[in-house]
Amino acid sequence: MDEIAARLFDEHVDVVYGYVARRLGADLAADVVGDVFEIAVGQLDRYDPARGSERAWLFGIATNLVRRHWRTEQRRLRATRRAAGRSVVPGDPLLDVVDRLDASTDAERVLAAVGDLAPDDRDLLLLIAWEDATYQDCADVLGIPVGTVRSRLHRIRRDLQAAVGLGAPTPEALR
Repeated sequence: MDEIAARLFDEHVDVVYGYVARRLGADLAADVVGDVFEIAVGQLDRYDPARGSERAWLFGIATNLVRRHWRTEQRRLRATRRAAGRSVVPGDPLLDVVDRLDASTDAERVLAAVGDLAPDDRDLLLLIAWEDATYQDCADVLGIPVGTVRSRLHRIRRDLQAAVGLGAPTPEALR
């Protein structure tokens, strides 16, 4: 059992940490990742490979823990939205002021729209966008059919596009 737990940790800690850090911030990620693997080791006998990959199982545990920290995530999105309005390099004469204003306004609208998504929709979008998870992995993590992942993701993208008014999505964005 210890060898299995060590292998599970060695193979997946980096991707789980990355996912949690992007969702909650680096300050909370180490603690939450520790909790993910503590839960996983405690429930190792209940892991069923027929229900999905180890990675998807760990993302499912992580997603449940992240949901517990939703208030922290909301505060982080609000702070990021505020920071998007500031220039990255104050006073940089090489950056076009108009482009900076347009980009910060676009980023602010996108972050606001993502923050307003329902938790399940936000989880799906962030698994796809940040973790490059497959539709099957998302289905496994969220406990829904693959067809539901596809239709929900299509709706989320359409709704975000309408909410931020940024024009038609590229084919790559609809993958």
